[in-house]
Amino acid sequence: MRIRHTAAVARHPWPEGTFLQGGERGLVLTMEGSYRTAFVEGSPPDGPGPGTFLRGEGATLSEAEDACWARYQAIVTCPAHPSHGPFERRHYRNGAGFCERCGSWFSRVLPPLGESQAYGLSALERALTDVTGEAAVELLRRYAAPDDEEPTGDPGAV
Repeated sequence: MRIRHTAAVARHPWPEGTFLQGGERGLVLTMEGSYRTAFVEGSPPDGPGPGTFLRGEGATLSEAEDACWARYQAIVTCPAHPSHGPFERRHYRNGAGFCERCGSWFSRVLPPLGESQAYGLSALERALTDVTGEAAVELLRRYAAPDDEEPTGDPGAV
């Protein structure tokens, strides 16, 4: 299986139908600033359990895939697999939650909270929890930088 957007072939035996993509200079926005890293992102095929999104980072694409694979292994070896849970919301308002047993993130496992309950969140927090994607677009417009430039700004201050 090829890792999309790269010339790399996956080194781990990902399940048939897994979507994998990656890059060698991904932009990561945090409350403290930003950085670039190699990354691999994966979405295993829909199964009997909730949907998930995996991301691994590393100095190289191989290290990033190893980190992503470790997250997948945490899911399939969880004592609550395949249904997972109970779930905790943490900062998500869009129905996503974390399995209390393995710590993995899953989509659509809790009732979503209304927009009025998202008041006071930074643009970065809204981008991570917004169902519509509008906050992510706002954040990208404000902070995205071309590959040859370093990103600027404080994403948590929007």
